[in-house]
Amino acid sequence: MKERWLPVGAIAGVLFAVNVVARWVAKGIDDADKQSMAGFVALGVIGLVFLVMAVRWGRTRPIARVVADLAAAGGVACLLSIFLGPLLTWESPFANGAGAFFAQIWVYAAVFAVGTGLGLAGLVAFAADYRSKQLKSFAERSKAHPRRV
Repeated sequence: MKERWLPVGAIAGVLFAVNVVARWVAKGIDDADKQSMAGFVALGVIGLVFLVMAVRWGRTRPIARVVADLAAAGGVACLLSIFLGPLLTWESPFANGAGAFFAQIWVYAAVFAVGTGLGLAGLVAFAADYRSKQLKSFAERSKAHPRRV
C-alpha cells in the first residue's frame, strides 16, 4: 500500500507547492497582467508535472491505474490549493465569490485532463505504453514456437 500511495501523495505535495509558490509570487506583483501570467506559468508547470508522470508511470503500469493515481493526486492537490492555498497568502477561499471558486476546480480538472491525456497519447502513439509492450511480448513469444500441424 505504501508503494502505491506514497508517490501519489508526493505528487500531490509537489502540485500544491507549485500552486502556493505561484500565489506568493502573484501576491508580490502589482500589475494585473503579470499576476495572471504567473498563474498561467503555474498552470503550465502543473500540467507538465501531470504529463511527465503520465509518461513515466504509463510505461510500467496500466493506463487505468495511471489515470486513477494521477486523478487522486490531482484531486488532493486541488482541494488543498483551493482551501488551504488562499489561507497561506492571508486571503479567504471564497473572497472572489462562488464562481471563481468553482472555476478553479474546472481549470485544475482541465489541466489534469490535458497533461495526462497528452502524456498517455504520446506513449500509445510510440507504442511505449504498458499494454503495447505486453502485446509485443506476446507476439514475439507466439512466433518463437513452431506452429502445430
